[in-house]
Amino acid sequence: MSLGPIAVVIAIAFLLAGLAYLVNSGRRPRPGREIPPNLAPYLTDEDLETTRLTKTLTAALFSSALLAIALPVYFLTESGRQADFVHLFEEEAVHIGELIYMEQSPDNPEGFGCIACHGAEGVGGGADYIDPRTGTSVTWAAPALNDILYRYDEEEVRYWLIWGRPGSPMPAWGVEAGGPLNDQQLDFVIEYLKTIQIPQEEAITAVDAAVSTELASLEGAAASISAAIAEQTGELAAIVSAPDRLEWAERLAADLDQVLAGATSGLDTDLDGLSDDAEVQVNRVSELAFANVGTDATPSTTSAADRLILELDTDNAFTTSDQTGEPVPDADAADLLLQELESQVTQLTPLVTNNESLRTAAEAALANLDDAGAAERYAIDFESLAANSFGGDITRAERAYGLYSAYCARCHTAGYSAGPLATLEPGSGALGPSLRDGRSIVQFPDAEDQYDFIVNGSVNGQAYGVNGIGRGWMPGFGAVLSEADIRLIVEFERSLD
Repeated sequence: MSLGPIAVVIAIAFLLAGLAYLVNSGRRPRPGREIPPNLAPYLTDEDLETTRLTKTLTAALFSSALLAIALPVYFLTESGRQADFVHLFEEEAVHIGELIYMEQSPDNPEGFGCIACHGAEGVGGGADYIDPRTGTSVTWAAPALNDILYRYDEEEVRYWLIWGRPGSPMPAWGVEAGGPLNDQQLDFVIEYLKTIQIPQEEAITAVDAAVSTELASLEGAAASISAAIAEQTGELAAIVSAPDRLEWAERLAADLDQVLAGATSGLDTDLDGLSDDAEVQVNRVSELAFANVGTDATPSTTSAADRLILELDTDNAFTTSDQTGEPVPDADAADLLLQELESQVTQLTPLVTNNESLRTAAEAALANLDDAGAAERYAIDFESLAANSFGGDITRAERAYGLYSAYCARCHTAGYSAGPLATLEPGSGALGPSLRDGRSIVQFPDAEDQYDFIVNGSVNGQAYGVNGIGRGWMPGFGAVLSEADIRLIVEFERSLD
């Protein structure tokens, strides 16, 4: 406990003691009818000029001295108490901000699910998204937030929280932009983000890994697009075949329901509640279901197709087992097959109802993927880049591309966050302006000005370059990238034509 509360307690104790003394010493036995205090004669001068007055004055002096000591002590400790209150408030703000960042649940009704895209403690992640330009399903790369305050100040972070990012899965969160979070909640989120920032040294040492990741992604881009084409081809086939599959699913579900209704009639060799004839019919339904309902399954629906496989043995009451290896009674397995067929009916119905529009969208997405694979707009000719801008040094050219991709492409290359299948030429422009056709040189005739701009970022309302007006969107990278790396980015951007 600090000195302030102790001093207050002592002062109060002495005051109470003094009052008790005065009250007790002033009592007099009064015979007969008691005279009201305001009418009773008080002590004479002779009576007052005794030890009674001395005691009273002594008590007053002692109390005054105590207050003279206690009040300054209390005042001197006030700053410490205020600091404690601020610390407690900040701790509570961080806690609430963390709750907002987490997923919503019965135990956390305040959650808004930032963690779903940006990862635990802001390490970064991805979000399922339909790329608006290609119409394909992608995993949108969500940026890490555990180093964001090395690139943006708090007000700039607040801007992105309020307004979100157009053309991406990042929604507007602020009430001002139609979102659900008020100003205080946004403050709490920012306070939480402060606590998860990695040390600056760690952010700096992460640069090499980021460059390597980008170069590896470029190397695997063709394979990634091929896999996406195969996936999209499967999805299109599933949409095209949906009407036939729905017809089969409805028919087989009705047949199996009828079989199970009379499953106990007849010879039951394994005494499992299904007659031998019923088991044979269940197997027939399963075979037809797998062949006609589970066909054209994409990788995401393969497990559903596998659940249509069932081959019961009339001599074994526990032909199958569950995922844990526990035996499943044949009667239960047949019921599960019926449930799966009914589930297929539910899933296929909207595919059939909206078949034409879904088919058109899937065909367009596949065409975009085929075009992306053929055009290879993401590709980089490092030999030419090195010869034209890096004195023939391919290593420097590769690092320059990796740095640009890791720290600039999210805003300055269309489709970058959606992956290679949606990525256009480097510097093609997205949220940030295009850098192609020598626009960096036009905006910054002096490369040193461009270097300074990348180091410091833009300031809302402040001019930059030849005719630029900052909006606070461009982050500053001086706290995480070395001078040499920033100069490589400048050279790369000035090479884009």
